[in-house]
Amino acid sequence: MTTAVLNEKLETFKKSIDDIVAVLNNTEEAALYVKLSETEWSAMQIVSHIIEAVEFWVADLEALLVVPGAKWGRNHEHVRRLAAVDENVVSRITQEDAITALQNLVPKVEAALIKVTEEDLVKTAPSYNPNFDGKPLSFLVDHLIVKHVTGHYGQIVRHLEKV
Repeated sequence: MTTAVLNEKLETFKKSIDDIVAVLNNTEEAALYVKLSETEWSAMQIVSHIIEAVEFWVADLEALLVVPGAKWGRNHEHVRRLAAVDENVVSRITQEDAITALQNLVPKVEAALIKVTEEDLVKTAPSYNPNFDGKPLSFLVDHLIVKHVTGHYGQIVRHLEKV
């Protein structure tokens, strides 16, 4: 990792993961699967989405470091994204497994960010998602990995306050 900015992003990511793990540790397991409505995810669906999404975006980041300018990303209909929040899939994820998977994301993100140079952060590439087309690599790191997890932490907290 070549910049203080990336180090700060990694620390923010780690804190968000630690915060989510703390919430999971302090919540009765059954409460994690409660859906308040058909249109809202349960806390465990959110956690499953985080795990799948970070793994997806880290793989895309690493691929773009190898093949700069390659088409990257996905849309909301991506099959792995949808499977990660499927209630049948999520019902088989234990609280302990979710915590372990979340904690395992930290070294994956760190290993990817170590490879990123300042020059890489400004490189752009076309995307399968028109909203992300031509965005710099810094967008993938900042918005799709770091801020995405931070935002979902808040969503988990808000959801569990209602349960």
